[in-house]
Amino acid sequence: MRKTIFILTLLSFTLTIHSQENKLLDKLNKVKGADEQVSYILNLPIKNLEKITLTKKLDSDLNSIASCINPFVHSKELGLTEKETVDLKKRTKIIATELFKSDNYILLKNSGGDGPIYGVGIDTIAERKVVIIYLGGDCTIDETDLKWEEITSVFNKKMESLINE
Repeated sequence: MRKTIFILTLLSFTLTIHSQENKLLDKLNKVKGADEQVSYILNLPIKNLEKITLTKKLDSDLNSIASCINPFVHSKELGLTEKETVDLKKRTKIIATELFKSDNYILLKNSGGDGPIYGVGIDTIAERKVVIIYLGGDCTIDETDLKWEEITSVFNKKMESLINE
């Protein structure tokens, strides 16, 4: 009986540790260079997302982080309505949720100043390995930067809430 309890305890501990692994880490080991790693993560497609009206207007599946962030940041130039930018925020939350469900834990960080960081790092949050994408920046802040901060904040808040549940 003791052996059975020990084995069951060991198995549950092993499954708990495995379930908290970030599947993205193995994939990133095969991608060389900071630019390629950042691009790989930002363009990582989520399959089987429901089509929305905006997918046709933007001629995009809106199925990756980049495919939602870029139109949001350039919404003025693209002539997007307030409702359409809200739809992009909703889609960004869905993408964060789907990435989380597939054990791909990601946060986006903007860094500015004299020495901005661009690349990929790893942090541990709530006992999970989280891929941190450092997106660089510079000393100036304009309307585009503010839009970028707004949409990455939507993604991060959703991902952080799921990680900390």
